[in-house]
Amino acid sequence: MKDKPNEYYKMAEVEMNHWWYKSLHFQVLQQLKIKSKSKKIKILDAGCGSGGLIKYLKARGYENMKGFDISDEAVNLCKKEYLKVIKGDLKNIASLYKGERFDAIISNDNLYFIERSEITGFIEDCTNLLEPKGLLVINLPCLEIFRGIHDISVGIKKRFSKDEIDKLFNNKQLLMLKKNFWPFLLSPAILLIRFFQRIRIYLNPNIKVYSDIGLPSKMINFLLFKITYFDLNYIRYRAFGSSILIVMKKNILNKKV
Repeated sequence: MKDKPNEYYKMAEVEMNHWWYKSLHFQVLQQLKIKSKSKKIKILDAGCGSGGLIKYLKARGYENMKGFDISDEAVNLCKKEYLKVIKGDLKNIASLYKGERFDAIISNDNLYFIERSEITGFIEDCTNLLEPKGLLVINLPCLEIFRGIHDISVGIKKRFSKDEIDKLFNNKQLLMLKKNFWPFLLSPAILLIRFFQRIRIYLNPNIKVYSDIGLPSKMINFLLFKITYFDLNYIRYRAFGSSILIVMKKNILNKKV
């Protein structure tokens, strides 16, 4: 979204309340709790956007956090909230934090901005920045069947396929802990909406594009969050979804640093 600064302002307005962001942040929090009972662990938010995840975790006692984003607008929004955020590129994460180590590195919905061939390098750089048993948590937009107007608006050129995910995240330095599609229960509704959006785009290629970041009414937003919360906590097998959460742990037997 680097070339669409307005999306960052829209994100900043709703990120703490929107059902989708709350569901994503909840999942990240659960993984951090599994990782350690301590709230002093060092966390890096790679491509932090307007800083919603950092604020969410700070509100729950996590203070040892840093972040970076390539957008000036995003960095400025974070600095207004007194967050430890700098300007930087995902491709340069190794030089940005040379000599530092983190207990967890998080990359939420931003790897589609770099080439597929560059993602492997990003994962390797993150691995080298992680402490032994450190977590790498990544969320991605997946499955082309869920493509819609939102993708065009935020710059998702192509969603990740199952095969791509299997190949890109097959790293011997990391142990795969979780690879879960979400949301599952809301997928039929999302699928239907995106299907009609694609028809509209086909009929009118010049249609005005917009993201799905807008906040629904309070009641609808509450219901969507509760459905997704039930989904994430009680549906063990989710066959598909518009996003996928990937959690990997640094292999302590690997001597590469």
